[in-house]
Amino acid sequence: MNQPDSSASPGPGRGSLRAELLLNLTFLALAAAILAVGTHTVLSVLGPSPAWVLGALIAVDVAVYVLLANHLIERLVLRPVQAAVAAAEAIAAGDYARRAPVGENLEMAALSHALNRMTDQLLDNQERLAHNVSSLDETNRVLVSTQRELVDAEKMAGLGRLAAGVAHEVGNPLGALMGYASVLRRRGADPELVGGVEGEARRIDRIVRGLLDYARPGTRVRESVDVNATIRAAAGVLTRQGTMENVEFRLQLEDALPPVHGTPHLLEQVFVNLFDNARRAMEGHGTLHVRTNVERYRPERGIPARRADDPPGISYAHLRRPRAASVRDPHRIEAGTEVIRIVVADTGTGIPVDDIDKVFDPFFTTRAPGDGTGLGLAIVASTVADFGGRIEVASAPEGGAAFTLTLPTEQAER
Repeated sequence: MNQPDSSASPGPGRGSLRAELLLNLTFLALAAAILAVGTHTVLSVLGPSPAWVLGALIAVDVAVYVLLANHLIERLVLRPVQAAVAAAEAIAAGDYARRAPVGENLEMAALSHALNRMTDQLLDNQERLAHNVSSLDETNRVLVSTQRELVDAEKMAGLGRLAAGVAHEVGNPLGALMGYASVLRRRGADPELVGGVEGEARRIDRIVRGLLDYARPGTRVRESVDVNATIRAAAGVLTRQGTMENVEFRLQLEDALPPVHGTPHLLEQVFVNLFDNARRAMEGHGTLHVRTNVERYRPERGIPARRADDPPGISYAHLRRPRAASVRDPHRIEAGTEVIRIVVADTGTGIPVDDIDKVFDPFFTTRAPGDGTGLGLAIVASTVADFGGRIEVASAPEGGAAFTLTLPTEQAER
């Protein structure tokens, strides 16, 4: 922080205020004596005069003396003190470049020097404090991030153990159950009952596979992935299945997007899950908007604004959970990174405020029992993290929910 140099001492070449006052007061006294002698001489020359003339002359002498004394006090004492007070008030109001003017005498120069030194020391302390707060803020940010990563890692490890155990313990009986159902069908058992058994068995199988997909480490083969082509492929899959008959796709896909780095079929499954989730939210009727564009990443999208009591240059946004959006960002994307932004927005009823922070949690679902496992969006978030990206959800301008995916381009990851 550059500041005016106020470290110089009052220095030689200035007289003492006491000496200057005594000298000037002595001069005034001599001037008054000379004036009195002159008045007496004038009255002697003029001869006898009325009493009021004498009184008037004396009053003039006193007035001249008072005016000269007032000017002396104003110049040597009051003006320097007022200048120092004005400088102190300006500094207190935030004008840290302001300094008290150096006085004309030793005492006032010493006062200005002490005030300016105090200001410089306050600024140095403030700068050190801001640096310490910034350092603590960054340390706190790292600790919060590390804590979240440890919690996520512990959850993933627990889910991995659970998934492996479930797959082992349930897999064999489930296979036998499917075999028995097939035997019953061949022996002419009630087709409706056999179909119900097979359907529930397949649902158990989907739950186990979903757990494995969510907890499996990202060791898959990675390659270049065309985002726009993947979106069209996912829309085509659902269209061919006949599940999107009354849903209108509105694709606004920016041409010539750079590729991202990951596993193609997993990204396709992300969009299949998001599109099917939107269809269910719209109860099979509505418009699904899908937009893509390439941009430079701007961090903390959707994070609450600074508060009035935040110190200058410091942000505590990482400690605040956004109320308007739920974010999964296990990989920190640096500001300015080239990313592809994908928005999937529907015209459904949206997500309740109390649920928006839980939509990516495994097994969380608002559907009726038996209509979903609550793993779809959890797997979507896990896959996006595997691509090194982030996903967030908020209310859409179209009225429903808007999922925003941010994926680093392949070039940005190198």
